[in-house]
Amino acid sequence: MKKKVAFTVLGREGWQAGSVYTINLLRALRGLQPDGLDFSLLLAQKDSYVPEDMRNLFHETIFFPSYRRWTLTWWADQGLKRLWGRDLLQDRFLRRHGIRIVALGDSPKGSKIPTLSWLPDFQHIHLPEMFSPEECKKRNDSFMRIAQTSTRIILLSESVKKDFESFAPAYARKARVARPASYIPATAYEASPMPVLEAYRLPEKFIYVPNQLWKHKNHEAVFHAVRLLKEQGLEVIVVCSGNLIDYRHPDYFSRLLQLTSSLGIRSQIVFLGLIPRPHVFALIRQSLCVLNPSLFEGFGLASDEAQSLGKQTLLSDIDAHREQNPPEAIFFNPKDREELAKKMAQVWREGLPGPNPERELRAKARLTDRMKEFGEALMSALKEVL
Repeated sequence: MKKKVAFTVLGREGWQAGSVYTINLLRALRGLQPDGLDFSLLLAQKDSYVPEDMRNLFHETIFFPSYRRWTLTWWADQGLKRLWGRDLLQDRFLRRHGIRIVALGDSPKGSKIPTLSWLPDFQHIHLPEMFSPEECKKRNDSFMRIAQTSTRIILLSESVKKDFESFAPAYARKARVARPASYIPATAYEASPMPVLEAYRLPEKFIYVPNQLWKHKNHEAVFHAVRLLKEQGLEVIVVCSGNLIDYRHPDYFSRLLQLTSSLGIRSQIVFLGLIPRPHVFALIRQSLCVLNPSLFEGFGLASDEAQSLGKQTLLSDIDAHREQNPPEAIFFNPKDREELAKKMAQVWREGLPGPNPERELRAKARLTDRMKEFGEALMSALKEVL
């Protein structure tokens, strides 16, 4: 009988990175053709947000039972939770479905079903000014609970592991690093980027920033660098995609718009918002380079996707980016606008827009090995949990 691993959903509408990470994780595991394991999608309700390409990677979808308020079953559920301090009904439900591990989430309260959890990063410790005191406390409490209750914990990089060991030294033995690799479908390499450029009315030559428009992503440094270059007679075009709403700083996007106007570069910055994944791949391939100016990353999805597509990267000099170290990456101090401007100018003058077949061929060969390493690290953690 196959052992079932039930995965909860990380992503949500407006935050694609969680969904992308889950999809990459499942593709890496399934690429190993694991014997004796089935992967189930575990949802709390039927209208939960799950991208279609994620659903297709699971053997089945399981919905937690929901009980209408004030019914006999609801009262029984509430009473058992209070009496035993356990979620007996949900625990029995999972066991009835043969679930052996809950991954990327929690088992029902009081359950003995082991968990393979994950933590994204410790940004709130490195950049507390990006969060309210209440959210810092909430994250600390949540992370410590995960450290205490999880069987094993997957972390995205050695830099996050180092932070975890400092944050929860008593539980450091539970941490395992599984460095992601960004899966790219074959169709992404084959399709011409031109229809996507035409759809968004973009020029052929641009620098691409595929980051959420969140404060720590440091778009302001890019815009000031663009202004410096304009003063030097070089007009650089920057295309930005990603969620326009920073839940921690709801007015941040409007402030960015005002900044581009006050700097006199409004015509040089293009905001696309959230766009389909195939369009992201097309714009990466067409761009001169992928620029990630972020002040902090637990991993850095933008740079990893650029690496998988063989595209030049211009990256902030932070631990996570150094750890990735994509081929021919150019690093800069994210707080030094003049250095960023100088390196953007270098790419603008020396780079060529559009796909590079030789680089893409090498990237595809490396990606096969990277996906295998990612899958093996995950499988090792799953076996430990079992």
